[in-house]
Amino acid sequence: MATYDFIVSGMDPEMALEGAASTDAEAWREAILFLSEMLREKPVREGGAFSLQVIVRNKGREICRVGASAH
Repeated sequence: MATYDFIVSGMDPEMALEGAASTDAEAWREAILFLSEMLREKPVREGGAFSLQVIVRNKGREICRVGASAH
C-alpha cells in the first residue's frame, strides 16, 4: 500500500487528505468516489454555479485530476 495525497478544491477552505491505495488506478477510483460523495452532499441550487476538483498525488507526482462543475 502506498500513501496518496488527495487535495480537494472548490470547498471553503481547501482540504488536503491522505489515503492509502495499492495502485495508482485504485487511487484514481477513490478520487472519483470521493468526488461523487461530495456532489451528493453539496446543496445545489437550481442554476447555481459550482466547481469541485480532487487532485491525487503520490510523492509529489500527480496521478490524476478529477472535477465536476456547473455554470
